[in-house]
Amino acid sequence: MKTISTNSFSIKRAKELFLPEEVINIGDDFFMAQRTNQANYDLLRYPCRIDGYVAIYCRTGHFKVSINLKDYEICDGMLLVNLPQNIIQLETSSQEAAPEVVIFAVSEQFLSQFRNDLTKMLNETLLILDNPCILLQHDEIGIVQQHVQIVNAVIRSDFAYTDECISHLISSVFFLFGSFLNKRLERQQQEDQPVSTRHKIVFKNFIALVAKHHNKERGVGFYADKLCITPKYLSKIVKDTSGQSAPQWIDQYVILEAKQMLKHSTICIKEISDNLNFPDPSFFFKYFKKHTGMTPSQYRNS
Repeated sequence: MKTISTNSFSIKRAKELFLPEEVINIGDDFFMAQRTNQANYDLLRYPCRIDGYVAIYCRTGHFKVSINLKDYEICDGMLLVNLPQNIIQLETSSQEAAPEVVIFAVSEQFLSQFRNDLTKMLNETLLILDNPCILLQHDEIGIVQQHVQIVNAVIRSDFAYTDECISHLISSVFFLFGSFLNKRLERQQQEDQPVSTRHKIVFKNFIALVAKHHNKERGVGFYADKLCITPKYLSKIVKDTSGQSAPQWIDQYVILEAKQMLKHSTICIKEISDNLNFPDPSFFFKYFKKHTGMTPSQYRNS
């Protein structure tokens, strides 16, 4: 049986959020989009994964985003960098003026053509960094704007090797964003105790594993084995770092997955129960009601 999980879509599909005149792209592996009016954000209104690296620079305005069940607020001059394995959900208000943003999205395959250490740097930095949304300084904003202008100028030129120029410019953009993140990480590590940093790494590795395996594994022992530590030690680290227990995090991901399938698919509840590895629909029914106060059918019809 094919497992149905949190909605995932490609860079190509993400590009379709924008009008053709708003997008600069190279095939289906990269695009840069500038949005100054209300976007068709339907794909991002619900929990999903984007199969690639996405950087959103907010020029003006305000919006909220949830990454791996943690909420962030984005405003003027902020940069958000999102990893492929993250579960992301965007919240925009129709009551407010739409934010003016520049979005860079690139596939893992595209970045790996240049230097593998770029993806390694992004992954490791964002794994440790407390907040993937950073407020850029004045000089950093100027550099980002210059890059956007150069990409626009090159793509609209009739030069030879335009695609190659853009490819290397985009590689440069993500190295630039990586340097911004790394600068914040160095500052953060100076303020942290060494044990605190180690605990953050273990916790974020735990969250990455839960995001990947929650539809099959709900026992803390499974994740502790993957991390080569004892369940007791993992439970302590997760509780100390996040204020929530390891089972609570696992349950939140399972419920998020269940809600996604109930609201945004037509598969029957028994099949959802099977996809989430429950022994039978009755067990899933009790589990879902315990955590949401509603039965699966009530939630689907709400």
